[in-house]
Order: sequence, then C-alpha cells, then structure tokens
Amino acid sequence: MDQNIGWNLARAANNWRHVVDRHMSDIGFTQSKWIAMMHLNRLGQGCTQSDLASNIGIEQPSLIRTLNQLEASGFIERRESPNDARCKTLWFTEEGQQQLNVMQSIAEQGRSELLCGLSPEQRALLDEALLTIIANAQQLSVKE
Repeated sequence: MDQNIGWNLARAANNWRHVVDRHMSDIGFTQSKWIAMMHLNRLGQGCTQSDLASNIGIEQPSLIRTLNQLEASGFIERRESPNDARCKTLWFTEEGQQQLNVMQSIAEQGRSELLCGLSPEQRALLDEALLTIIANAQQLSVKE
C-alpha cells in the first residue's frame, strides 16, 4: 500500500487541479493566472514577486509573464518595496479583489464536488495526513 501513496497523491493533485482548471476557464482564467491569484491571497498582499514564485514552486522569471498579464487586466498592481527598491510587492486592485471573490466561490464549488462522499472525520484525517507529509518533506529539503 505505501508504494501507491505517492502515486495516488500525485494523481489526486493532478485531477484536483484539472477540475479547478475547467471551472476557472469558464471565467477566462488559465491555470497560471488562477494559481498566482490564489497564492497571492494566501500569502497576503504586499508579498514580493520572489516570495510568490517560491510559494508556488516556480522560478521568478516564469511568474513574471503571468504577473504582467494580471496587471494588464487590472487585477493586480506592483509597488516598490518599502524595504528594498529592487523588489516589487504585489497588491490586488479593487477589480482583482472582486475577481478573487468569484474565483474563491468557484474553487469552493469544486472542492465540494471533489470531497463528495468523505465524512467530516475523513476530511480532517486527510488534511492532517497531508500536513504531516508536507512537514516531513520540508524537513528533508532543509537537510539537503
């Protein structure tokens, strides 16, 4: 059974992302755009571009194109960091905040569909198990 956990975890994450992608494409958002918006929301406005890239798990140059598109669409704005003029911080515009609210509603609908059939207890156990795996992975990556 243990040999299937990683495989199933990857498949579940891939399928989860695919379902959310399908919902987000209905409102014109690509995966890179909705992921950037959702991660920015979780990190908090005012985070740097490099912090956002690191949180998503991509290189900063890969994120720049997406941020340019979000900024051109009027969803985010970049500001100079008060601590370091070389860094840009990221902020939602009013339109971006409204769009984020729509996206969160869509994501909630997708989550509900994906977790259908799991009891509240199973959901809690799943969340706890995933957090343990994440913590273990973070500890192992620090050792490298």
